[in-house]
Amino acid sequence: LRLHPDDHRAVADVLASNWLTMGPRTQAFEAAFAAGLDAQAPPFAFAVSNCTVALHMAYVALGVGPGDEVIVPSLTFVATANAALYTGATVVLADVTSPDDLTLSVDDVLAKITPRTRAVAPVHYAGQPCDMRRLVPECKRRGIAVVEDVAHAPLADALVDDGHPRALGTIGDLGCFSFFSNKNMTTGEGGMVTTRDPALADKLRLLRSHGMTTLTLDRHRGHAYSYD
Repeated sequence: LRLHPDDHRAVADVLASNWLTMGPRTQAFEAAFAAGLDAQAPPFAFAVSNCTVALHMAYVALGVGPGDEVIVPSLTFVATANAALYTGATVVLADVTSPDDLTLSVDDVLAKITPRTRAVAPVHYAGQPCDMRRLVPECKRRGIAVVEDVAHAPLADALVDDGHPRALGTIGDLGCFSFFSNKNMTTGEGGMVTTRDPALADKLRLLRSHGMTTLTLDRHRGHAYSYD
């Protein structure tokens, strides 16, 4: 990992501002990242402490819980599965497509779906998109949510039904990103969860802040005076 001098200056600017927690720079990052995914219609984007949190929030926002099943690829970082286990759901492993295509096999997903399947988590492994053109319609027909694990592929895209490319993380119901130090782009630690669904966005916003609707920055700016 080689950090650019601009990265050093950006950290110094934060320290000099005396505002170290979620605030204006976090909001600017969320807006820029969302615009990077779709400049014309940016999705909702919420910065979080890591991708595990993003995945956990995504599953919880969907209402995943005990008695539900979440299908994840057998080849992924363990957080994809662990975050589902945090909700009390059962993890079901599906195979990858082939030795030459290490993304989730849609055929095996279809073979593993049961009446208890609540969500499928395709992992865009090593920057390669899963077959979203086929997976999303199959899940939509069955009322199953798609939670994209985009830890390996920020700002990459894939073709969808209309034949046009769309950014990974904006094709399923929710997208989860990692900014860990070994990823394509890094904040040291960090993650992001995205969605186009306003109802899911409202749930994510509250989940991130323990249900609070006014934050420390609001009080600092004089927009709120009482503790929520």
